[in-house]
This record gives sequence, C-alpha cells and structure tokens, in this order.
Amino acid sequence: MRKYLFLFSFATMVFAFSTAINAHALMFDQLPATQKSDQWSVEIDKVKNSQPDDMKPKKGVYQTYALTIQNTKNDASDVKVELFRDEENTTTKYGIVKTDRETLSKNDEHPFHFANFPLAEKAKELEVVITWKEKGSDRNYQERFTFSQD
Repeated sequence: MRKYLFLFSFATMVFAFSTAINAHALMFDQLPATQKSDQWSVEIDKVKNSQPDDMKPKKGVYQTYALTIQNTKNDASDVKVELFRDEENTTTKYGIVKTDRETLSKNDEHPFHFANFPLAEKAKELEVVITWKEKGSDRNYQERFTFSQD
C-alpha cells in the first residue's frame, strides 16, 4: 500500500512540475521596443544608469522600465504624457505616470525621459497617451501608443 501511495505521490509531483505554466505578463522580449508616428517616437527600454534611490523591480509584482519620447515633426507646446496599464477582469485602465512639459521641439537635446517607472507583471498592455498643441494654435491633439503582449 505504501508503495502505491509513494508512486502516486511521485507521479503527481512529476506531472505538476512538468506542466507548462502560461504566464501572460507584459514582458518585453526585445528591448528597446519602439513605436513611431508622424509626430512622435516612443521607446521603452531597460533602466540605465540606475541610482541608489531608484525603484527596484519586485519579482512577481512589477518590473521597471525607462521611456523616451521624442518629437519628430512640428514644435509642440503644453505637452502632457500619461502612462496607463490594464488590469485583469476590468476595462478600467490604471495610471502609472503623468507629466507635463511646456514645449518640446523637434531639435530638443533633452526629450521626455522617464528613467525608471514600474509596470505590473500582470499587465498585458501599456498605453502611452501624448496630448499637445502645435505652436501658435489653441487646438489640442492627442496620440496613443499601445504596447501589447503578443
């Protein structure tokens, strides 16, 4: 009887450990990941030049990434950048980062740069929303860049 119990337990453990676990987290296989439009270039990359005070990744909870946004066309003013992630079992998106910049020119030496932001490992989608006005205009423009898991 003990022999059968041992074999059953052993077979159960072998099956449990050999079964592939499907993780659906938003993990970037290749970094940098870049998306472009006529007006913007958005790049997600690994955190570089990490400082001691910077947020560190927490295994099983979140990873940290860097984000760079460059203007590639017309000068922009009142530039706002917001990052959102999805949440399991809801259509609501959760804000991660929000920042403003008075102007952002095509020739700026210092583009928008988030050196270190967290992204939940359970997230399947990261949405970057850029809102701006063109120089000399009061009209708002907006573009969305969505980075998704395949």
